[in-house]
This record gives sequence, structure tokens and C-alpha cells, in this order.
Amino acid sequence: MMFRRLAAAALLLPTLALAPATASAQMTLACAPQAEEALQALQLGGDAVRTIRFERMLNPAERGPDFLGVRAWVSLTSCSGFLVIDMTRSCFVRQSYTRGSCAIEGVTRY
Repeated sequence: MMFRRLAAAALLLPTLALAPATASAQMTLACAPQAEEALQALQLGGDAVRTIRFERMLNPAERGPDFLGVRAWVSLTSCSGFLVIDMTRSCFVRQSYTRGSCAIEGVTRY
């Protein structure tokens, strides 16, 4: 399923320094703590993470809510690609998977 995407902001670990954010971006960045917990659960520390970009997942259908959730695109230092963390509107981590050459034990790879 294709989602319209709105890039919200960049987040760099481990300092968690935030770029200037709009009200919409701040709503998206509210899921940063849950994304960090997901990274810790995968035992990915500060040196393993290059950057994180959060984006709102918008509903392409006419029915239902406009805003479906948040997606975190995590750039890792060890590979060319991303770890993707999909979260609901309430920041519950729905799924994680990797793209490109990234492979993490216990995480689905596409």
C-alpha cells in the first residue's frame, strides 16, 4: 500500500538534538521515545545509528482518519539501507523491518 509521506524532521542519536519543528512535526516527534525504546530492544546503541527521520503516514483513502501513524527511518552505520519502525497514531510500535543491505537478527528484511 502506498502512503503519501510528509517528512517531519531529522533526529540524531545519541544526543537527540531536534531540528526546528512545526506543530505537525512536533506531533510526529512525540513518537521519538518509543522509537528509541525499539532501538534499545534491538540492542542498537548510539554508535550504530547514524540518523533517524520521522514522517507522518497519511491515509490515501477518502474514508477514515487523515493521519494513520508515524514511520521512523533509521539510517545505520553498519549498512546501506534503513531500519523502518512503523507506529500507530498513539506511538505503539506496530512493526519493524529493514530495507536495502541492512540485516538485523529477528527483524524481517525486505
